[in-house]
Amino acid sequence: MIHSEIYRFPYTRMGGMQRTYNVTINLVRRDSGVYAYNSWVHHAGMFKGNGLAFPLVSRTTEQAAAEARARIEGHIENLLGVNE
Repeated sequence: MIHSEIYRFPYTRMGGMQRTYNVTINLVRRDSGVYAYNSWVHHAGMFKGNGLAFPLVSRTTEQAAAEARARIEGHIENLLGVNE
């Protein structure tokens, strides 16, 4: 059975227009024990992208949540799968 947790947080980009984005992460743990995530990034109510989603290497839920957050923050900074 797949276990899912939702995380929401604001993130302000350091470069470009330095906008604050509302980020939602859906973190899932598959039956195999592998964590993965999907993310949704919004600004001023407009969808800006999902970033890039790859399986995570973390082995605990807390580590996976931190890894997913760090990845999407990097994607926002570098505009990978996210529009400014």
